[in-house]
Amino acid sequence: METLQYDHSFIGRIRRYCLEHYPRCIMAAETMAAPQMQVFDKLLQIPLVDYAYSTSAGVYQKVKGCNGIINLALGSAEGAASLAMTAVAPVANHFQGPIHYVDSTLCNGIDAIQQKIPMVKEPPQQIIENAKNYVSNSAAVERVQSMTYVGWEKANEVLSTTTVGNMTLTGLDTTSSIADRYIDYYLPASEDEENVHPHPNSECEDKVLHAAHTVGALSAKVSRRLYNTISRRASRTTSECSDASSHHTSDEE
Repeated sequence: METLQYDHSFIGRIRRYCLEHYPRCIMAAETMAAPQMQVFDKLLQIPLVDYAYSTSAGVYQKVKGCNGIINLALGSAEGAASLAMTAVAPVANHFQGPIHYVDSTLCNGIDAIQQKIPMVKEPPQQIIENAKNYVSNSAAVERVQSMTYVGWEKANEVLSTTTVGNMTLTGLDTTSSIADRYIDYYLPASEDEENVHPHPNSECEDKVLHAAHTVGALSAKVSRRLYNTISRRASRTTSECSDASSHHTSDEE
């Protein structure tokens, strides 16, 4: 296996991770030429996002290794993901222009956030420590509440009235709609599940809450669908093993 040079890019990190844990996925990914989105690199340059990514990757490996059936189910899901990546690439290339536009818009939005809120560039431990030191003064609590409200209102104003804000909201709506369709296609809803879809920002007065709700809803939808898929596969695998054991016992008799 070739030796990879260390880099901080999102694609490089994903490639090293996949080569270590499930090389079939990365081999399939390298055979396609899908458009690359730079927004992931920018997100991982934010220490808090990088910390969350690293933590979630570690938790995934612990969950995967805790049980043989779960390991088998997740391994099957990874294999399906590699096939899905290969199948989606030709379709994604037809939308290279819109994807690049959305990517550029989201990158500009991240740059604007980093300029207006320099604190996001600090390590998570430093952010927590600064917050503890600040709110430890009881006289500061009221000021914190006031600043939170003003900050929320200012963020809504930026999103609603500026070009960058409008482009960011439009990009979020477009991206979330595409992501929602892919989720429904590759992780179909169960018969008893109410399938909720993202709604456009024009239906919400609070743009900040809309952005948070959209991301949270998609994340919850993926988690719920993955859990249901894994549960069904685990139950099916257990049933098949039980049937095989019963047949084996009958043959011996």
